[in-house]
Amino acid sequence: MIYKPEEVTDRKGEACVFRSLKEEDADELGRFVEQGSKETPLFPWESSVSRLNADTAAEYILEYESDERKLLLGVFRDGRLIGVTELTRIGEWKKMRHRCATAAGMLKKAQGRGLGKKMTQAIIDAAREAGYEQLEATTSVTNEAATANLRSLGFQQYGMIPHKLKNNDGSYVDELRFVKWL
Repeated sequence: MIYKPEEVTDRKGEACVFRSLKEEDADELGRFVEQGSKETPLFPWESSVSRLNADTAAEYILEYESDERKLLLGVFRDGRLIGVTELTRIGEWKKMRHRCATAAGMLKKAQGRGLGKKMTQAIIDAAREAGYEQLEATTSVTNEAATANLRSLGFQQYGMIPHKLKNNDGSYVDELRFVKWL
């Protein structure tokens, strides 16, 4: 799915561009994942997964670009990738084709500016356009901003998975699960 470039303004009045990632953004995606995973252990993509060299990142991007029911949406400020959100299928089985999921990550310098909510709304709109009926999302129990964002957009919490993630220091992260009917 392709998201046409859209200029948005954050809470501080700075202009950003929302658009689908393109193959030529592969290096930028690799830098984004590396920086984000250094900033927080809660980042949805970890740098070990970031064997996102130019070739693998480009393949990852193309997988989204060529699929009408998936979206890899980037937020750019001054040409730099500062946020990413994705829309993916839950499954291929006919009985699950109505379901999709989203995950998002934002660099620290871009947080608290209202971009996460705008990104999530863009994913909701894209999910509807793709014909999905149910959008699922998860976040850490400690991520109050994401939890508030999801609730404000009509997501309902339906559960929690204890110890969903295990950090390098041995600590665990519990995950909240949300659903929104489209």
